[in-house]
Parts: sequence; C-alpha cells; structure tokens
Amino acid sequence: MRGPGLQARSRPVALFWGAAALALGLVTLGIVHHASKERMRERVGARILRPILLVELARNRVKGGSDAGEAWRAAAAALGRRVEVFAGDSLAEIPTTRFSAWILPAQAELDAADFAALDAYLQLGGGAVLSGRSGTESVGRSPIAKLFPGQRFGAPPVGTTRLRVTGPGPLVAGLPAGSEIALAKPVGALAASASDALAWEGEGGAAGLQEVYLGAPVAWLGFAPDEVVEPELARMLAENALRYALREPLLDLRAWPEGRPCAVLIDAPGAKASDTAACRAEGDVSDDALRALARSGCGFASIPPDQRALPEIVLLDGAPFVAIPEGRAPASARGSELLRELLAGYERAERLGGIYSLRADPGWQHTSSRDLARVRDELRARGAWFARPDELARWWRARSGVHAELDVVARDRVRVTLSNVGGSEARGVTARVYLPDGADSARIESGPRLRAAPLLRVSADHTWIELVEARLDPDSEVSYTIGF
Repeated sequence: MRGPGLQARSRPVALFWGAAALALGLVTLGIVHHASKERMRERVGARILRPILLVELARNRVKGGSDAGEAWRAAAAALGRRVEVFAGDSLAEIPTTRFSAWILPAQAELDAADFAALDAYLQLGGGAVLSGRSGTESVGRSPIAKLFPGQRFGAPPVGTTRLRVTGPGPLVAGLPAGSEIALAKPVGALAASASDALAWEGEGGAAGLQEVYLGAPVAWLGFAPDEVVEPELARMLAENALRYALREPLLDLRAWPEGRPCAVLIDAPGAKASDTAACRAEGDVSDDALRALARSGCGFASIPPDQRALPEIVLLDGAPFVAIPEGRAPASARGSELLRELLAGYERAERLGGIYSLRADPGWQHTSSRDLARVRDELRARGAWFARPDELARWWRARSGVHAELDVVARDRVRVTLSNVGGSEARGVTARVYLPDGADSARIESGPRLRAAPLLRVSADHTWIELVEARLDPDSEVSYTIGF
C-alpha cells in the first residue's frame, strides 16, 4: 500500500496560473489523471516514515518465546517500513513518540509498568500488535484482558494445528471465508472466547481479534505468524495486522454479488436433473470425488451439511469448484418451529459471510412448498441474493478473474481499481475497504469518464466502506478515488 507524499509548489506566478488553467481544462473535458505506480513510489519516498518497533523483552526471551519475528519483518518490509528491535527490561524505557507501531510477539510477561507504558503510547496515537500469549502473565488483571474487554483467553484444544477464516474482517482481508490455514505445531498459542473472523478449528475459539482501545487500533493473533506453513499466508496475516495497527486501509473483495448474503435453492422448481441430482456428493467429499463430478461437467457439488454454513471453494484444473453444504432442518420441525430452524441457519451463514442452502426435492417430505415459500419471502426481505447451484458456480467462475488494488492517495482518500482478466462478465463486484480510523461518509471524487457511478455504502459502525460495481466486462478495468 502506498501512502500520500509531499506536493511540490511552483513558485513563478505565471507557471502557477498556467498549471491551473490546464487542470481546469482537463476537468472540463472529464479527463481524470491517475498517478502511475512509479510516481506513487516516488511520493512515498519523499515521506519520513517512523520505524516499527519489535519488542523482545529480556525476561521473555529467557523464557523462550515462540515467535522469531521473521514474518513481522517481512510484513514491515512489504509496507516499506524499517524495523528496530528493543531488547531492554521494560516498555517504560521506550520513547513514546519515536515509533509508528509496537509489535509484541510472544511477550507473555508484562508487568504493571509495562502496561502503563503501552497505555500511554496508545493514548498518544500509537498502534500495537500482539501475538501468542503476549500479555497473559501479570499480577491482577492481565494486559491482554484490558486491551480486549469482554474476552476470556485460554489455550486452544491440544493438538490443534489449523485455523479457519469464519467471516469478513480486516485481519483476514484477501482471504475468502472458509479458507483453512495450516500451522506447524504451535508453541505458546492462545484462544479467545468469542470467534471473530479467524478461529481455531472446531470449537477452539477465536484466533484473531482487533479492537480500538482508547482511540488506538490494537490487533492480536493467537499464534506466531512464523508457525503458518505457507509463507505467503503468514505474510498476509502479519501484514493485515500491522496495517490495522498503523491505521492503514485494508482492501477485501466480497464473496457474493453486491456484497449481499447468499442463499441457494437446491433442486429449485424447473431445475434440470443434470444441474442438481447429478452434481451431488452423497457423503464422499474427497478431492477425487469432486474431480469426478467436475469431469462430468459439474461446476459445483451439493454435499451433506456437516454443521457448516461455509462453502468449500477449491481449484480443480485451474477453475473454481464450489462445494455447497445442504441446509436441512430437523425432520420433526413444523410451522413456526421449522421457520425458526431454517432462519437460524441463514443467520449463521450471514454472520460468517458464507452461504445458505435449502433442499426442495420431493425426498424432503416434512417441508411443504408453503413452508419454503415463507422462508424465501423472509430471506428476500433480508436482502439475500438467491441463486441456483449452477448460477452460483457461474458467478465464481466470473469472480475468479476479478482483481482489486488499493492505493492511498491521502489520509482521507483512497483509490480502488477493479480489473477483470477473465472471459466472463462479473456483476455486482463489491470491494470493501476497512478503515481503522473509521468514516462518517463516502463519496466518489473521480472515476472513469462517461460511466455510471458505482454504489457506495458505509457500515453502521463506520469501520468500512464498500464500492459496488454493477458490471465488470471481460478485459476491462475501472478506477475510482473515494473520499471519506
């Protein structure tokens, strides 16, 4: 991500008015100039960026921390930030205005003086990232409990070595919901009581949190990024957490058209047998089974629910293949009870950023067409995007060709660029920009000439804005500067 730079001022008056006239002419013609990436790099180079501090307190190093800090250094390098290491005895020794963010990897023991120094730093406008068991050992209430009020912390289940992206959020920007992340044997790992966007597998609790503490952004990962098996995923997670602490916007492409929750009706009236029954995995959801369905012409597989509301998006022969969990209520449910059961499944899918599906085939005898109609009406009222399984598969094929980039133009302006390198039209493409400092409003300040402006949305808690492009043709690119 590139930041704002210093603007040069022309001193000669004639040159100033000449430049102003030229700028006015360009605006009149509707021509918008976007600085090249090389120009943006030059502007960033003109800025004086404060370094990032990697904390390695002597007493925690003696205990043997589990985070070597390589992923943090790689993330800082990707952001163009210099890293300095503090190896002293107390956080109180650190100058409070020298560093743009503090990283505390595996710093389990933090005493009262340490927390007082961290608290003062955050109140002066700093940001912080903690990982693993940082801040768990102290006299009285632990620092991590103060930073994340309402959370309870404990060890994840023994032997847990996988994480799962369970919903949208700044810490998992760029990772689709349902993604699994493998860890080496995590040492000094920690779990929070409430799941957010990143969780330990099963019912292990949250593996990542973000909080605004007294106006300061604080991020926490319950594991060492160096433990992530895939280096690129390790860098992404560390970079997202660091961007959040630095108050930098984060970009994420939403899963479904127009960013709406998705509902799929399996065996919908009028659906062809080849689109439904032939593309069902009856219990075996192995890669070989999915490949067999793909070779037979299926772009999706309807699979047993297994208590999940998230689809499995896998690449088979370079194309996205969607495994859709089948929604199913208890066989004894009737009337209002059935409606509650079905809507509860949808609410879970909506919360996780996943997918909700219904079976409407004759074999589901306990669900009448009237019951399904009531559910459909309620979901439509909630703004769900309805699709048949084959429509969902077509959407993912188109979506796989869409790329998004984010440039920081100024403290209160970003540029979002969407491009479609695929061969299919992608409709309702939604890019979400997370803003650690929040936004009260959003407006398009510049964009392509002679093109309808996209839809802009701001979340109720002001933590993100969304841009919705109604149609993105193949081999096309659009760019918008958004002020907030």
